[in-house]
Amino acid sequence: MLKTTAGLSAFLSTLNYSIYIGSYLHSKSPTRAYMIAYISHLVGRTASKVPMKLQGANIPGGTSPLTPLGALLSDTRTTLRLTGLLPLYVWLKTLLNNSSSAKDPTLHRIALLQCVSYIAFQAIENVYHLAGRNIVGTELVAKRGGVMKWVTWSCRAWFLGINCDLLRLWREAALARERRQNGETVNAKEQEAMDKKWWNDLFVAVSWYPMALHYSKEGGLAGMNQGLVGLSGFLAGLGNFRAAWAATAN
Repeated sequence: MLKTTAGLSAFLSTLNYSIYIGSYLHSKSPTRAYMIAYISHLVGRTASKVPMKLQGANIPGGTSPLTPLGALLSDTRTTLRLTGLLPLYVWLKTLLNNSSSAKDPTLHRIALLQCVSYIAFQAIENVYHLAGRNIVGTELVAKRGGVMKWVTWSCRAWFLGINCDLLRLWREAALARERRQNGETVNAKEQEAMDKKWWNDLFVAVSWYPMALHYSKEGGLAGMNQGLVGLSGFLAGLGNFRAAWAATAN
């Protein structure tokens, strides 16, 4: 699985956001035993009565060595995405060349919009990431609002791409319904595979949604802490991880 770009990305994403969750819990817990007890309570493996020091929001705060580890892994993933414009260019070229032969014009337009949004996301991310390393674009980023402004706009482009995914899934469901009404059928195995992929794609898009919305808004969403960001990314990464893992069986 790790030999493929998608498989490696899914693995690193799942690991990265798992560390974010662990970092958040660890920063709220003074000891590892305390954190383990808290997690056990969350997953229902302890008695319903929680120790008094686990109740409420007055848990001692702090920092965790997992925090810089998560930041390092996030930075690594961003660096690996520096070449992301190349496959996006190939995708865009394919869409433009096949515009007249597209089976469904609506799906084609959605894919075109999503491709352009991801190109915008990747281009903006590349510039501010390289500027942060004093390679290129340092003055450009500084004159155009600074790094955080660029991060916000890159995430807005990403957010648009996620909404395109939801539109694509809606359109695919509508087309499948029309085919059933017209009497078109597929064998049970193919239908099961298509349904599984559709639901997994929906799970991934919905999981990414709160994080993308959070980072698309200046100042973020109220109440969206590192733990919730980690949970959103972990669930999305898990969906991609399962798809990448299943692909190894083919």
